[in-house]
Amino acid sequence: MLDRVRIQKIMTPTEIAEVQILNAKIWGSQAIPSHQLLAAVQNGGLVLGAYLAEKLIGFNYCFVGYREGIIYLHSHMIGVEKTYREQGVGELLKHAQQEYAKEHGFQLVRWLFDPLEAHMANLSFLKLNAFSYHYENDYYGPLRDDFNDGLPSDRIAVEWWIERDQVEDSLNELEEEAEGIVPWSLTVDGLPVLDIDGEFQREQLYYKDAYLLPIPQFLQKMKVESPKLAEDWRYKIRTILTTLFEQNYAIVRLKKDNEYVHSYLLVRRSLLAL
Repeated sequence: MLDRVRIQKIMTPTEIAEVQILNAKIWGSQAIPSHQLLAAVQNGGLVLGAYLAEKLIGFNYCFVGYREGIIYLHSHMIGVEKTYREQGVGELLKHAQQEYAKEHGFQLVRWLFDPLEAHMANLSFLKLNAFSYHYENDYYGPLRDDFNDGLPSDRIAVEWWIERDQVEDSLNELEEEAEGIVPWSLTVDGLPVLDIDGEFQREQLYYKDAYLLPIPQFLQKMKVESPKLAEDWRYKIRTILTTLFEQNYAIVRLKKDNEYVHSYLLVRRSLLAL
């Protein structure tokens, strides 16, 4: 299927109307106004569409950002129709975004995502080799769309440097040496629970080169079956990542563990010159 997917820039009001239909289908609400998307693409922004035959099945919305003296491309929203998820469409959109960034002189692409969403973690850290060391508590405030309702809108900021050298060998060694920073277990209903005995200590000084931090593989399923458990994951992951980021660790990879959890590989930034 993937070899038949075509990626193209979205430029016209008609094309933007198609994006809005898909946007509402994916999130259920809070679609970006069409006039804002049209103004964005005509003034330095970018909307990419993924088409299978003539059907729009995914899109990526970006605009120009500026922070700490660096101009970058901020990837605000990426969505793929449910039928075509987990098939590489998001990765195709990201690589098209990368080519656009190269052509227009951007060295950095930046985006935010929920640190409990394993599919976005897989795309960001395993497929694209991006990294993160910034945590934002409840970044957007309450969100009522189908994906975000029920939890604070915590986000991690991801950086994807276009010309960054790969360091696969170093990461492989660090992943082999890394140990879990906290344990996880299963409830009687077969849902993963993190650090049930409260072993993590925020005041502790962490000194090892690398740690592994579990996240649930299926957050949305957990939110339906046990909202309190999903909330427990949110606050524990917030505390752990905030602590490790403050101590100069960065997420650099996702390790696929099993059917219940995947794990972030957190490495000392100094080891990889981050």
